[in-house]
Amino acid sequence: MAQFRQARGSAAPTGSTVLLEGPRLIAEALGASVRIDLAAVSTGTATTRRSAVVFDRLDPSITRLVRVSPTVMDALSPMSTPSGLVALATLESAGFEAAAPAPRPLVIGLIAVQDPGNTGAVIRAIEAGGATGVVTVGGADPYGWKALRGAMGSTFRLPVVRSLGAGDVRAAADALGLRVLAAVPRDGSSVSDTDLRGPCLIWLGGEGGGLDTNVVDT
Repeated sequence: MAQFRQARGSAAPTGSTVLLEGPRLIAEALGASVRIDLAAVSTGTATTRRSAVVFDRLDPSITRLVRVSPTVMDALSPMSTPSGLVALATLESAGFEAAAPAPRPLVIGLIAVQDPGNTGAVIRAIEAGGATGVVTVGGADPYGWKALRGAMGSTFRLPVVRSLGAGDVRAAADALGLRVLAAVPRDGSSVSDTDLRGPCLIWLGGEGGGLDTNVVDT
């Protein structure tokens, strides 16, 4: 189970393998047709009925299914109190064009958002708000297990781009004709007075420091 130990770090592995913890997130992945490669369920009495039900939904012709002791589950799960069900899935980072589909893309760019829970919560809110995609620059990995848990399945349905520099994102936005906006605490236009109906990229800054002036000024 070395794969689980590798994937339970604060960031996702370099490749496309991600760690999913808990029946709700794994059910969301199944609903979004995410490939589940390996799943482990605990044989302990603390394992919830929902965990058992979701485990039984997995197709053994696609997913390797294993039953493990509570002690092994404690080692596999990143949670202090495991749900009793963990999985490894294949989830590729999207490209910018996928996040900015015609005719009216609305892309949210996150720069240096450090807390993975915040990153996940923003992705969840962005999906609910009708954005077409998310780009993250620096900060928490949106494909790390904490961010995936915080997004509650939104990352499976919304194109999420990572590992681009702010300059690269701006160039990609310009190439597709997106208007670039920045969220600032003062000296800007009210969002209610801003026309967001056209193709847009909106930058949001990280906790505390917000956006770098270089990003705002460009």
